[in-house]
Amino acid sequence: MLELLDDIRVKYNLAMLFITHDLRVAAQICDRLLVMQNGVVVEAGPTHSVYTQPKHEYTLQLLAAAPGKAVTFGVGPSR
Repeated sequence: MLELLDDIRVKYNLAMLFITHDLRVAAQICDRLLVMQNGVVVEAGPTHSVYTQPKHEYTLQLLAAAPGKAVTFGVGPSR
């Protein structure tokens, strides 16, 4: 499914808003992450930076709650 979304994004030159609580899934398809807590942005930036160097406690909690430890940044040939 994630590859299909990426293919559509590339084919039609689209920007997409992807909403999830799972930062591991977001890392696979998002160029940038914006982390919100109770409707307030607490952290934002390039996916790799937010994921590997989280600054906010809530971002750390989301990362800890995601199942598994492995993450893949980007999918498909467009990355």
